[in-house]
Formats: sequence, structure tokens, C-alpha cells
Amino acid sequence: MNHVKKISILIPVFLISLILVSAHSLYLFGISLDFDMDLKSNIVSAAQKYASTTNEPVAFDLDRGLIMVHFEPEQRHFVEINPLGYKVQGMRDENLKHKSGAKVITKEKGLEIAKKIYDSLPDDVKSELKADNEVPEVDNTYFFKWHRYIDNVLIAAEDFSVTVDAVNGNVIAFRLAIFEYPKKLIDVRPAITKNVAKRIAELTYNTPSVKDFSPYVIINGNDPVWVNKLQGQFYPYYVGISGKDGSISFTGSLPGDVPKTYKVGDEIGVVETDFIKNIYGEK
Repeated sequence: MNHVKKISILIPVFLISLILVSAHSLYLFGISLDFDMDLKSNIVSAAQKYASTTNEPVAFDLDRGLIMVHFEPEQRHFVEINPLGYKVQGMRDENLKHKSGAKVITKEKGLEIAKKIYDSLPDDVKSELKADNEVPEVDNTYFFKWHRYIDNVLIAAEDFSVTVDAVNGNVIAFRLAIFEYPKKLIDVRPAITKNVAKRIAELTYNTPSVKDFSPYVIINGNDPVWVNKLQGQFYPYYVGISGKDGSISFTGSLPGDVPKTYKVGDEIGVVETDFIKNIYGEK
């Protein structure tokens, strides 16, 4: 994981093990950059330049590899910097949000505004992004999102989002996730079938699957994972089963947003690994 190896130099030694274990979903509050003052200076400078401010940051957070530079408390105003090159990959500014007034920006017009930010992305990034047809609207604010796909398979938690105010048309926030692995290092083909994965989840937790739920495949990290949904005692929950060896990848909630219409799985050919062949071959 080249990204993990590089990003590990950015935070104190006692946090490195956490990143190696769960870098893809890691969020840390109140980190310090004082161990490398040049690094801190460059990150702060990039954030200040983007935000057009000379104010000093009030805090730093780590958001899945991006450094959040906060200029106001309670996440009201921050810029997200990729420490590899000090590129701005996200921001949020609640000061740009409407204080009053009626909605005048249609969803179509909001998409046009969001696409101006999308169009500024590198071509290789855009080539792997597809728009989510579902556009949530809360408090006269639109939330547009593009998900990353490889061969039509969703990459968990690797997406691009833009938040547009439907009253004044301002872009309140945007964020481009770090793409942890390049396409050439991602294999979308599982080594076990959907039915095998479903049965593994049921036997592991001694719980039946949710009726009429059909497991689908996503990429978590750089491996295919079958997603099943089990009927718990009090509420249903998701289980991710590694498509490579049948181990449990995650339980509870999904590792990232999944479009409501996403059902990829049955059409993907299963390619058994030697590990799986050996298990099937045992008597």
C-alpha cells in the first residue's frame, strides 16, 4: 500500500499502526503536525491560500489520508489537503450557506454548478467516476456525488461530492477521496460465488439473511467483497465477505455509500484461486 507507507510519515509513531490496519476508513480528531514543521507550514499555507485568509488554523483532523485544516470550530470552515503534493481535495464553508430566502436553484441548475467543480478534476480521475442518480436535498441544499468504479464494480468510500446551496447557488463543500490503489492493482473478480459468501455470513453469525436481499460485489481496498445483509435480533446489518478467501471484511454498516440501484454481482465471473481450489479439493 504505497499510499499508507507515504502517509505514515505525517503523524506520530504511535498512530502508524492504526493507519496500517484501517487506513481506508481512518478518521482521527485533533492530530498534531508539530513533529514536522516544514510539513505543517506547507499544509497551512496551501489551505490559507485556497481559503483566502491569513488566519491560523484552530485544529487539524485526519480524514482518510487528507489533512483537514480547520479555520473555525465545529467543522464550519475547513480545507482538506492531500499531504502528497499539498493539493486541495476538499473544503467546507458554512459561511457560504443561505441565512434565509426561498429555493431558486433547480436541481438541474445545481448539477451544472457542481459539474464545474467536477470538470476541474484530472481526466484519469474523471474516467473512473460515475454520477449517482439519487440527489438528496436537505434544508434547501443539494448533495451531488460521483462514485468510483472499476469495470462497473463500485470502489467503497472512493468518491467525489459537491454540496450546492439551492437558495444562492454557492458551492458550500466538495471533496475528492484519495484513490488508494490504481486500477491495475485492483482485481474485481471474486474467487467464491454469491451463494457461498451468503452461506458463510449466515453460518458465521448463526443468523438468516434478510429476505429478498441479493448479495452484491464491491471493492474494499483492492479486493472484491461480497456484501450480504443479515436479519439480526433487533435490526438488520451488513456483512462483507472477502471474495478472495471467504473471511469477514466488515460487519454493521457499509464502508461507504452505495447507490440504491447498485446490484452488480451475478454477471461477474468467479475465478477460483489456488487457495479456494485447495479447500474445495479437501475431503
